[in-house]
Amino acid sequence: MTKSTTILSASIAASALLLPVSSQGSIELGPGFAVIGQFDGGYRFVDPTEEGSQHQQTFSSNEFQLDFDYIHTDSGLFAHVELEARTSDQTDNQFRAEAAFIGRNFAEGVGFKVGKFISPSGYEGAEAWDRFTRTTAFGGIFAYLQNGVAGYYRSGIFNVYGAIVDGAWSADNDFTDPSAEIQFGVTTEAFVSRLTIALEKYNADDNLDGIPDHPPQDRSMINVWGQYSLGALVLAAEYNLLADMNQVLSPAATAWDGEAAMLFAKYSINEHWKLGLRYSQAEYEDREGQTVSDSSELTLTPRYQILDGAVEWDFRADFRWQDGDNEIAGVYDGFLFELGTTLRF
Repeated sequence: MTKSTTILSASIAASALLLPVSSQGSIELGPGFAVIGQFDGGYRFVDPTEEGSQHQQTFSSNEFQLDFDYIHTDSGLFAHVELEARTSDQTDNQFRAEAAFIGRNFAEGVGFKVGKFISPSGYEGAEAWDRFTRTTAFGGIFAYLQNGVAGYYRSGIFNVYGAIVDGAWSADNDFTDPSAEIQFGVTTEAFVSRLTIALEKYNADDNLDGIPDHPPQDRSMINVWGQYSLGALVLAAEYNLLADMNQVLSPAATAWDGEAAMLFAKYSINEHWKLGLRYSQAEYEDREGQTVSDSSELTLTPRYQILDGAVEWDFRADFRWQDGDNEIAGVYDGFLFELGTTLRF
């Protein structure tokens, strides 16, 4: 899964709300047609501190993806499809069309799209090529797949985005109770900020046995982040407020509320070397006020850019220390090292 463009670039982030993938680094196939290829793979070492736990080492080519775009300049019509192969996934989703949509851009900064697309919410992306670090932050909000229709308006440094979709988090093709997502943004040469609000009504499925598997929920999210660039130094912060959720962290019958925060800094040492430092923490409680998860992490990421331009190729290493009860990459408490390479062409 990839966002329209890399969120860490302030100049590109201005257009990442709705437009198809940027032509930067793409291969022209013909008038209006282009493709971008992306590959990610790497080595991972984890050293859990839990009693009885052992070192773990893995090596995998995680994902290969092709993004195809068509843009008709005269009319503003565009189309986009993402074909994804996940070599580390042993399910039926090893190869799939991950996203596919069409849309049109009008004059005065107005446009829309319809189909299966990715939410613009969150600072970090879901894929390694969409973020500076390889591992995700605790409590980070990143691009979720959605089916529906979205529109935007942009004027000067301000923009607004809105979508009506099948599920803000589920993408289950069920439009009986549609979800809504709205985002407000400010983009200048040095500063980028986004405020996203998402609402999803989650019904009590009964699996045809007449017994609800979980209580109905009115899930909601408020996500706000900002990034400021000071020459070679980039600073960013993110805050998330979540209510009535029950994903991953708890049994299906347990809904939870919580909040999470992230601080990030990146420094460009020279044209090849960059260094990133991130701290994130997240805490969630159930409806009775009992702690469901309380976790934090600190990640140091040196990054070496081999190629930059039409072809982008880098190597990155994550040195991650984490503490808590939210599993990331197979470890709750302990140390994680990950070394990988990402190629975009």
